[in-house]
Amino acid sequence: MPVIAMTCVDKQAHDKTDNLFVYAFESPALGRKTIVANLTNVYEVGQVAAIAQLGTLLEEGEIKPRKVFGVDSEGMALGPVDAAPDTDLTATFGADAPARTWTLTFEIQVEGHYAADAEVAARKAFKGGQGKLVSAS
Repeated sequence: MPVIAMTCVDKQAHDKTDNLFVYAFESPALGRKTIVANLTNVYEVGQVAAIAQLGTLLEEGEIKPRKVFGVDSEGMALGPVDAAPDTDLTATFGADAPARTWTLTFEIQVEGHYAADAEVAARKAFKGGQGKLVSAS
């Protein structure tokens, strides 16, 4: 699912918290979507924003339908853009990247008398969330 430019057509403060707005974004092809957003990016009526549609994969995870303080949110606002409504901005935001093979190198320090002892301890430490990522490529 893509990231599409949509126009803000309505903005309301969320009635249950001071930290959120409830927006309505619209585009000719997609119609109207309700998005609950925090105060990181604030949109004004008439402004065009990049909207990650439900099912879009971002580095932060997949965009799923959510209910935020009782209000259904149908995507994620990613920030204002200088683009016409319905413009596909998927590549611009690095969304829906294809799966690829990664090589990760972790460093875990353990004590052991022999390599086999150290390996067993390292596997336990890794499963327990210990260690640090050294490289990813």
